[in-house]
Amino acid sequence: MDARARGRIGRVDLRRIARFAGLACLPVLVWLSWIPRDWEVRTGAAGQIEHFVAYAGAAGLIGLGFHRLPAWRLGLALGILAGLLEIGQLWVPGRTAQVVDFAASAGGALAGLAAARALDLAGRAVAGRRVAAGQGA
Repeated sequence: MDARARGRIGRVDLRRIARFAGLACLPVLVWLSWIPRDWEVRTGAAGQIEHFVAYAGAAGLIGLGFHRLPAWRLGLALGILAGLLEIGQLWVPGRTAQVVDFAASAGGALAGLAAARALDLAGRAVAGRRVAAGQGA
């Protein structure tokens, strides 16, 4: 197998892993959003930072795994999910819905998607330079 084929296979495998890992994050976000306050284990960071990091990580993986889908669609879907999960907290014992938490979640999703697209563009640029130099992809 030549270097170009190995490079393509490696990228496909990483994208598949990112896709499954990103999708696996979604039920975790639901679980963490809708468990009662008594069950929570916090990191010690501000709640909004926890929201931002959780959504940035999930969105980054989803953005890498679903690189062919428009980022605005992924961002919209994650934003809607963040809103629904925040509203759903109104019915969870000890939890409250806050606009600032929604904003942190949605902002994290946008940051994660932006990072995924930047990594994707950087990877394409490196691959393009390799092809132009005759080194394969």
